[in-house]
Amino acid sequence: MHALVIGADALASGEPGSVEVSPETAAPVASVFKLYVLYALADAVARGDVSWDDTLTVTDRVRSLPSGELQDAPTGTEVTVAEAAEKMIAISDNTATDMLIDHLGRERIERAVAETGHHDPAVLTPFLTTREMFRLGWGDPDRLERWYAGDIDERREILAEMAGDDTELDELIVGGDPQWPKGADWFASARDIARVLAALDDHPDPQVWSILSAEPGVAAPGGAQLGFKGGSSLGVLTGTWTVRTEDGRSAYVVLLQSTDDPAGLAGEADEFFRLAESAVAISAR
Repeated sequence: MHALVIGADALASGEPGSVEVSPETAAPVASVFKLYVLYALADAVARGDVSWDDTLTVTDRVRSLPSGELQDAPTGTEVTVAEAAEKMIAISDNTATDMLIDHLGRERIERAVAETGHHDPAVLTPFLTTREMFRLGWGDPDRLERWYAGDIDERREILAEMAGDDTELDELIVGGDPQWPKGADWFASARDIARVLAALDDHPDPQVWSILSAEPGVAAPGGAQLGFKGGSSLGVLTGTWTVRTEDGRSAYVVLLQSTDDPAGLAGEADEFFRLAESAVAISAR
């Protein structure tokens, strides 16, 4: 477990959090990576490069696997950028996420990783789409080994190679051993994630908080408001919360749990979220 419970002021000043468990160590974050996509999107909207009302279209090129619902939508289905962002965060829609990455461009997401204070942006470069992650982790095992050993340029070559082959997602069997130890995931420390939560918390566009707070994940303590993004994959279970208290303070809760045992986290979700509820309550005091 990697964990951090920290107030916004302490995070900004570099002080320790009220709860810390290996907060500086990079770990797989599963769908929590979508926070970086949301930050890049909010920045693009603020700059006038993208509008929340822009239209995105479901195509076979961006269609991914669950979670979500747009993977089942007919080709040609249209959603707005705002609708895609809401689906990406509230129901962790992978196809919505890939549509947004495609619309923004991979490089903009990579800049967002650096701008929000990731301790080592190279570990998220190149920035994977969910479709690429599935094909990488459960496709050609030799390709995955090359990815694990490769530098940034070699990894970009692998993604270009993947784009040129004809492997379909429905040919993949996603299961068995976790593939994050071989690099098929997105990696950050608990403090890295707290920093991107803080960057989103500080964003002046109210649409950002509306998206983050659509699904709170756990019960809010007292009069607090919660923003939430969680994630799960084989051997990975994660949860992140922004806590806004009645008196105007903010705090961040980050829990990252991972194992290389295929059955290691089976049945642990209830305990994980009980722990999260306690951590959120601590942060609201």
